Amino acid sequence: MAPTRYYPGFFGALFLVLLRLSIGWHLYYEGRSKVESRDSPEAFSSESYLRNATGPLAEKFRNMVPDVDSLGVLDPELLGQSWDEELRRAIAHFQFTEGQQEQARAQLEDAKARADAWFGDSETADKIDDYREDLAALRKGQAQPPALAYERERLLDSQYEVEAARKELVAPIEQWTADLRAGWVALAEPDQIETAGELGPPPSSLDQVDAMTMYGLALCGLFLMAGLLTPLAALGGAGFLFLFYISMPPFPGLPPNPKAEGTYLFVNKNLIEMFALLALAATPSGLWFGVDRLLFGWIDRRAAAAEARAVA
Repeated sequence: MAPTRYYPGFFGALFLVLLRLSIGWHLYYEGRSKVESRDSPEAFSSESYLRNATGPLAEKFRNMVPDVDSLGVLDPELLGQSWDEELRRAIAHFQFTEGQQEQARAQLEDAKARADAWFGDSETADKIDDYREDLAALRKGQAQPPALAYERERLLDSQYEVEAARKELVAPIEQWTADLRAGWVALAEPDQIETAGELGPPPSSLDQVDAMTMYGLALCGLFLMAGLLTPLAALGGAGFLFLFYISMPPFPGLPPNPKAEGTYLFVNKNLIEMFALLALAATPSGLWFGVDRLLFGWIDRRAAAAEARAVA
């Protein structure tokens, strides 16, 4: 028999449990699909979502991306330092011999020579200067959003143009970096690779954000489906959905979310599901059907018995 405290009746409890199971499956499947994509070309990354954030917390979301405007990459001195650190990491990772280290350093010097020639080219220098100026103007406009609709549209077009310019500028640098890693991996002997494993990009704060998103969604979903620590799982899921909502809110004057399935104003699917989870957090649905009933049902039964004695 289901606990009677806060019990809304059979059908009320039934549909609340079904709502909990449905949202739990949604969160779990979203998290699991992101985890499973890690080794694929379409691996999940929150970078694009954070980089294109809008709304009142846009700057905070964008700053979660390391070197979000690629100004560090477009600085020859900082780029060289990052490559030096990459080489030290590769040497320590594979335990290179002296001969391998010399070859790896030669590859690095070749890459730096190509980069120096590229940065020294007058056309490249002009493009970088233009990008810096356009970026500064864009950030100034975003700090004080214009009131008129046509001005906001112009600011949005400017954002797209600046992002396109950034991608164009960093594309060769990203390719050189990838070629360096591939060259250092090619220097490693099979036994070194077998012992050390693959050499991927250096860990960053973005990796932590991705891991928290992927595993957090999956765990909240699993706990909701199991009815285990249901209020905490519901609050955790609601927290994730609030972050998704506020990163690209459907507010007037803000650019629409390019991945949205419909047209929204103030209220979208994330907000509705968040409120549903908050409602579930306020109900003991795990005590009606779930692991919580096995773990904590005795508390509810004891409270109900005490109420019955008081009434009697």
